[in-house]
Amino acid sequence: MRLPRFILTAFFAAALASVAAQSAGHDPAVINIEKAAGENLATYAFEQLKQDFPQHEIDTATPWSKSGEKFRYRGPSLKDVLAKHGIDTGISVEVTAFDNYITKITNEEIAAYAPIVAVERACTDKDRSGGACDPGKDFKPLSLEDGGPYYIVWPLDRLPKSYVPGRNSIWVWFAIKFRPAD
Repeated sequence: MRLPRFILTAFFAAALASVAAQSAGHDPAVINIEKAAGENLATYAFEQLKQDFPQHEIDTATPWSKSGEKFRYRGPSLKDVLAKHGIDTGISVEVTAFDNYITKITNEEIAAYAPIVAVERACTDKDRSGGACDPGKDFKPLSLEDGGPYYIVWPLDRLPKSYVPGRNSIWVWFAIKFRPAD
């Protein structure tokens, strides 16, 4: 069972060092693309994901949004990231989060609903007044509280109603690894 975001946020903030040990020393600031378990094809940090791929935006609520509150997220298309390394042709992809949460997402879902690997969220008035956004910037890097630094975000209003809560597992926050699952 996946823990609610506020519990995970507190956990990550308080015990990041112990979680790092569980993740076999994986750097949470990067995403690894693997051909198979332990066979790394590429590693991407925040700036690389922004520079190496076109950035897309999704305005969406999440299954955990309060009263349908929407945010604007920005990042590369998950399909583009997978396609660059040839892991978009199988039936599904395994996504691992920093807390060792693992889920499978079908390439059919990815093609149909165009999720992104969100790396930024649009600044809100609260972000600006609290200093979370740099002056003159419209977006800020995702924080742990936002599901970052890398969060698989879907257009909730386009997903079938049966996906909530049945497929909430496809919304992966703190993603660190992608590999074929076939």
